[in-house]
Amino acid sequence: MNFYEYKDHIIYPTPRIDIDSGYWKIQLTIRYKNNIKLFKRDAMFGTRGEAVFHCISYGKTLIDEGIDFETKEI
Repeated sequence: MNFYEYKDHIIYPTPRIDIDSGYWKIQLTIRYKNNIKLFKRDAMFGTRGEAVFHCISYGKTLIDEGIDFETKEI
């Protein structure tokens, strides 16, 4: 599994393919110390590589904005 370290967090991009459309959607988990949280977005991309890039970019944005690990999945 590929991962990306950013500001003491670890981003795990796990894009998923939409079977109906054939496009890839953003899905990632972010880990910080003993906390792990799943994030999803419906943005669609033509390739898995594009989706991975945007997973990492979205993860960095979430980290910069501050993640609330107390709430459930976003």
